[in-house]
Amino acid sequence: MATDHQKPASKQQQPGTSAFKLTIYEQENFQGPCHELTGPCNNLQEAGVEKVGSILVLCGPWVGYEQANCKGEQYVFEKGEYPRWDSWTNSRRSDNIFAFRPIKVDSQEHKIVLYENPSFAGKKIEIIDDDVPSFHAHGYQEKVSSVRVQSGTWVGYQYPGYRGYQYLFEKVKMPVLCSSCAEKRAVLKRPKTAHSLCKECFFWAFEEEVHQTIVSAQLFKHGETVGIGASGGKDSTVLAHVMKVLNERYNYGLKLLLLSVDEGITGYRDDSLETVKRNQQQYELPLKIVSYEELYGWTMDAIVKQVGLKNNCTFCGVFRRQALDRGAMMLKVDKICTGHNADDVAETVLMNVLRGDIARLRRCTAISTASEGEGVVPRCKPLKYAYEKEIVLYAYFKKLDYFSTECIYSPNAYRGHARTFLKDLEAVRPSAIMDVIHSGENLSVREGVKMPVQGTCGRCGYISSQALCKSCVLLEGLNRGLPRLGIGKHHRLHEKILSQQPLTQEEERKLKAVDF
Repeated sequence: MATDHQKPASKQQQPGTSAFKLTIYEQENFQGPCHELTGPCNNLQEAGVEKVGSILVLCGPWVGYEQANCKGEQYVFEKGEYPRWDSWTNSRRSDNIFAFRPIKVDSQEHKIVLYENPSFAGKKIEIIDDDVPSFHAHGYQEKVSSVRVQSGTWVGYQYPGYRGYQYLFEKVKMPVLCSSCAEKRAVLKRPKTAHSLCKECFFWAFEEEVHQTIVSAQLFKHGETVGIGASGGKDSTVLAHVMKVLNERYNYGLKLLLLSVDEGITGYRDDSLETVKRNQQQYELPLKIVSYEELYGWTMDAIVKQVGLKNNCTFCGVFRRQALDRGAMMLKVDKICTGHNADDVAETVLMNVLRGDIARLRRCTAISTASEGEGVVPRCKPLKYAYEKEIVLYAYFKKLDYFSTECIYSPNAYRGHARTFLKDLEAVRPSAIMDVIHSGENLSVREGVKMPVQGTCGRCGYISSQALCKSCVLLEGLNRGLPRLGIGKHHRLHEKILSQQPLTQEEERKLKAVDF
């Protein structure tokens, strides 16, 4: 950044707020038009500087270049006065300077290693926090063919005694090659494997791992109609994209559809459904949207007004699961695939351990479910072994269109505590996510432990281990103004509800409480 001044600045001028500042004069001894720099300038002539006659460095250091675009011989300038060209170089090859940039010196320590041969081979000399006017005086007689800066910023000279051409050596982050193709530059380090990959190799690795998951678990059969649970978020968007790619690449022979649930959350779900509608056009897949209001006569906004913010996720989770099945029945799909990822599965394992829910703990790691019952469609999780971080990276580098805002009613969800705990574990041990999943998969329950027996709901026919399914109990509580009916264990009241017997005043008093 250059600023012109017609009147020369005082040589006693104090530095301003900028960390870097120098003044260029077009004539020697700080005469003639002057130009102020506070940042890099790749071409002084384009900035209006006709010639560099003298230089005043107020805040530095800086490096000047013989040619534009930071090329040619280098000249290092520290804070001070340079009245003519021979005060900043003794090479006597050229008095031209056409580019400047500041030198950032971030490290307090300085360490450099010089090697006799290219590619950091042969004899070497290591220099730490010291000036070396002559290598010979330090016992190093060989030439220097390669240099490795481990910390700090260094200036090398062509001849002993700090004479001749100057060479600026800085610690730079060298580009890492892709560990798969070894040709392109790596753009990411996989959280799951720690491999450095280019975009193309990452896409291929991610998609192939999902393919292997599908094939090894035999999730689909040729000719099936598969509904993809679509919320507009990163997981379901990546799932829809990858399923379409793999279906075409490996000829799965699947008919893919998008199935979305509108919970009725103003400012959240209505916006995310717009993303789903765009996904429908982008992937050219049919879309079906079912809503809580149509199915249950309630929206989540209305439910939260009645039950509060503590247990609202219980209502939403139960209703959404049944809503997906009802939507799938409308579409006559053979299977539903959801975007549950490795983090989700591990979180569910932890939640069930903390709650002591042995029944759910046994089945929560299953990659597919095939429950018997009216209106129940088998489900599967193609992204079961995909890390959430990698799903985000895939969506980012693919530039997929997804909705990233968190549900406004979820901050108090119990799952959030399990997620925080899991993230803390992952920071210490990245394999913790897969370790938790494998622990859940290999869980065995000792003989004699009483497990729930799957049956069907006496009212709607949906799968249930009780006389009434959870959805019917929650809905009954909402309709009766007894929101706590479905929270906790009130199984003994199910027969009363089925037979439409009135509840006692004491029972109603307990179930009306909304101090969640």
